[in-house]
Amino acid sequence: MSYRVTPRSGGSLSPTQCFDEGCAESRIQELISMIIAKLTEEDLKAFALKYKKRFEAVPLYPLNQFEIRDKFYEQARKEAVEILEQERKNCVEYRSGYIKNTLNNAIKRLRLEVFTEHGKGTIYVARKVVLVDSGKGLYEERDVMYFETYPEGVDKLNRINLTLGQISEFADYIPYMNQECLQLWKEASDLANIGIVRVDAETQQATEKANQKA
Repeated sequence: MSYRVTPRSGGSLSPTQCFDEGCAESRIQELISMIIAKLTEEDLKAFALKYKKRFEAVPLYPLNQFEIRDKFYEQARKEAVEILEQERKNCVEYRSGYIKNTLNNAIKRLRLEVFTEHGKGTIYVARKVVLVDSGKGLYEERDVMYFETYPEGVDKLNRINLTLGQISEFADYIPYMNQECLQLWKEASDLANIGIVRVDAETQQATEKANQKA
């Protein structure tokens, strides 16, 4: 597809420029101004040609700047959005190698972290008394999330969440990913889909006793 303004190449773009809401709208407004200028130039040439073909003097262009914007705004905005979409595609395609490597590494880590001998593990939420200030020896009761066992599972869940955070950075890229990256994204997302269970006090005490006996 041909555009009145050439979309920027992937190497010249940062993800923030393409996907941050404010930056994206600023780019659209910038493109609208550029496209309106080109549409006005095209319209002016057509306007002048009409009179030249009749061998008549070309009068002044009849529209002021506000009327020009009103006339071409909708068309310009539509084209601007299409250009931004192409720039997003260019940005993601340029980073496809990085995306693929990151997702492959995330999949390897998640496979090691989320599977137990019984299959995929579970994230538990339980009420625990935890140290909140080691200097003053202050403890506080609060909800604690952990993976499978407490307290070891707290650190494990932190590692899992760190990997999930890396995956989530690509959420905006999904509509623009190639097939290979999409497949890796799906695999990583499936691994990241971990069940969460709230543990009541009675179950928690029973589990802790069982673990102590083991």
